[in-house]
Amino acid sequence: MTQSNEFDSAKWKSQRGADPTHNERPYLLAAAEKAIQVGMSREAVTELLGEPDSFDEATSTAVYELGVSKVGVDEEFFEIRYADGKVAAHRWGRR
Repeated sequence: MTQSNEFDSAKWKSQRGADPTHNERPYLLAAAEKAIQVGMSREAVTELLGEPDSFDEATSTAVYELGVSKVGVDEEFFEIRYADGKVAAHRWGRR
């Protein structure tokens, strides 16, 4: 599968709980990062991305799992931090 410039919400949502070695979210990440804008409401994000794989109430941070990196063994994630119910920042990361 190749990376897409158009965000496919249904495809992203279908990958929730996917096997970490077969998750297709990384191919959608660039489009997801463009779709999620600072200032968007948490509800609008949830409508686009579905429920996060985890949410830290203490830091108001949602995490969407991307699975195992295609170039290594680390797992990747897309993190969205909220302030007052709106997107304050988002980032891709590896752990």
